[in-house]
Formats: sequence, structure tokens, C-alpha cells
Amino acid sequence: MSTIRTVTETLIRQVKADIHPDAVLVLADDVFEVQRTPSVILQGPRVSENKLRRSQSRLIEKDVDALSFEECSFPRLYHLDFDLIVTVDREVELLEFQESVSRFVQRNPVLTITDQGHLNLTEIAPLGGLNRVNLSNLKQSSGRIRIEDCPVYDGEIQNGHLIKDRTFQFHGSVNEERTYEPKGDEQ
Repeated sequence: MSTIRTVTETLIRQVKADIHPDAVLVLADDVFEVQRTPSVILQGPRVSENKLRRSQSRLIEKDVDALSFEECSFPRLYHLDFDLIVTVDREVELLEFQESVSRFVQRNPVLTITDQGHLNLTEIAPLGGLNRVNLSNLKQSSGRIRIEDCPVYDGEIQNGHLIKDRTFQFHGSVNEERTYEPKGDEQ
């Protein structure tokens, strides 16, 4: 499964629902041309690792009913930065979009990823907070949003069995063998 792709697609769907239905994604360094206005473009993601949260530990998930487990390395956590670029014909429309984007970030501090959990969505620079090179007569503004700590797993999963019965052998003056089976609620 591609976590970065899933998270990016979820963000695009949310932007289309809350800001503008024709919002599109453009790769981080691609040149783009606005065909019609109003235009909302998400440019990115620019990926950077959250090195402070890197861990050497392992994740273990137990399935007690099946007496099995799955184990994998702890995922690397990455920030996904997107430039949000709005292009319109008139200044009034631009002001409305600035308010709309601000409201979007306030209403969606957490981005819900289907069957995956939640990731924080933060505003790095508000719409109008970044400089844009605009060589047209159109009005343009940009800002930056970030999805924090997107997990990326290494894809190597180890499976195993949980211990069902424990057998102890005692040797010495008394030779004895005892088997302890799991009790109902102590599994």
C-alpha cells in the first residue's frame, strides 16, 4: 500500500469538497499554466522526514484468537508540504478564497484517512503569505499547508505463532514434567 499516495488523494478530495471542486494536483517542481479562472492548485508534495521521531523499535500486532502475530519495523514519519496556489480575475475573489482557505484549515486540523487513522493538517503560511512570480494580468496568491507525520513502512512483515502451551521439565532429585495451558482470559 502506498501511504503517501493515499494521504495525498484524501487531501485533494477534501480540498475539492471544501475550497473548490476543480482543484488539481501538480508535482512540486512542474511548470503549470492556468487555463481558466478561478483556479486552485495544490503543488507538491515536498517530502521531509521528521528525524526527531525516528525509532529503531519494532511494531508487533497480536491476534490472540488465531494465536499468531505480525511484526515489522517502526515506520519512518514524513511531513508532506503542499503549496496552495489560487488564481482569479478580480481582487474580491482572491479575498474570498483567502477566507475560504483559512476556514478550511480551521475546520480540518486533522485529516481522516480511511481505515488508517488521522494525521495533523497544519498551515505553514496562510494564503497570501508566500511570494509568487505572476507574469499575467490575473490575481494570484499562494500559501503552504502540511500533513504531519505520514507513516511509510518498509513492507517487510514477519509472521509467527504465539505460545499456546508451556512445558517445563524439572530434573534433579525429582524428575517431573508439567504443561501449563492458557486460561480463558489470560491469553
